[in-house]
Amino acid sequence: MFCLPYAGGGAAAYNGLLRELAGRTDLTVVPVQLPGRENRITEPPAFTIGEIADEVAPATGRPYALYGHSMGARIAFEVARELRRRGLPGPALLYVAGAHPPDRRVPLATTVDLPDDSFVDQLIRRAGALPELRSVPELRELMMPVLRSDFAWIRNYAYVPEPPLDCPIVACTGLEDAEVGPAQALGWARHTTAGFHLRTLRGGHLFVKDDPAETAALIAADPSAVPAADPEQDELHLWLGPHARHHAVLRRYDGRAAVGASHADGLTLVAAAHAPGVGVCLLRAADPVRDELSADERQQIEDAAEEDRPWLALRAVTAKRALLAACGGQADPASVSFPDLSDPGPWRAEGPGPGRWQVVHLPLHTTRGEALAAVAVPHDRPRLRLDVPAERTG
Repeated sequence: MFCLPYAGGGAAAYNGLLRELAGRTDLTVVPVQLPGRENRITEPPAFTIGEIADEVAPATGRPYALYGHSMGARIAFEVARELRRRGLPGPALLYVAGAHPPDRRVPLATTVDLPDDSFVDQLIRRAGALPELRSVPELRELMMPVLRSDFAWIRNYAYVPEPPLDCPIVACTGLEDAEVGPAQALGWARHTTAGFHLRTLRGGHLFVKDDPAETAALIAADPSAVPAADPEQDELHLWLGPHARHHAVLRRYDGRAAVGASHADGLTLVAAAHAPGVGVCLLRAADPVRDELSADERQQIEDAAEEDRPWLALRAVTAKRALLAACGGQADPASVSFPDLSDPGPWRAEGPGPGRWQVVHLPLHTTRGEALAAVAVPHDRPRLRLDVPAERTG
């Protein structure tokens, strides 16, 4: 498994992962050292996708995987596409961690032209960079050329549409990562026809460095396998697939977990959570929504830009339906409202009864178009495990 580093990182970023997976006889972790760092510190920090593909190409004669973290995810994606252009076998799996999908801009990259102090402050606050960059001049002098070069590469990256990859993609986000959450990571589903998996791990943006054990456990597991255990108390299992197959998914939990399901145009979203309950609603972006909005919500939508109004209404209606399902229909829809429909969430409703429930929105890509799911659970920010079979991605 070739591992591509985050901006400013080197091969040592994967030392913890190397230790955690050292006992595996079926997997070799190969951190890729980019120029300008660690044992290549004397080289200019610029790199090209072709150069990295040259390094990976000799190993493509046998099964291999690519893992990229943050900037490294975008590099790994482009390396996979470059190898395909050369007619070489693609990876068996592509892991993309803490990363916006390649067809979306990276907000943090806009900071690259800030003065050093401001640039460093943004990296520490938003991306988990070393606080010593503020206080140790020698470290800043060493790291600044690499950081500037890497973030310039991210800013200047231009996505070129090509057919999706034919390998499964596993997207990972850190529970405490304020830059890349599940809603953003779900965009990677557009870039594969072979199955998509989303996992939320404990930690911040650089969870692979800060807590490599959980990342190692993820890599050691088969992402397409049936969950080995019921959801933990802070965990939410999700499955999106053909309606005809959802009964088998429901039977996995056999009454041991709270389960909900929602159907839309031949698709079913199944959600399983630790007791006491879960509510779910799935709607296609094109689906008409009933007038279930409060006066305040209608005013919020009217005040929004015209192009945003349908999406805000869909967010409100899916959230209400998920919440009502979680409450067993006991809450009055007219009494439930959400104070800020533009808030990325999780949402907490106002009104009697549903106050303890959190609503998480998940924008989903399917072969039948864009869809939106809302899931209501009785705790803050659940860790997500979403599995989408190959039939539904692309």
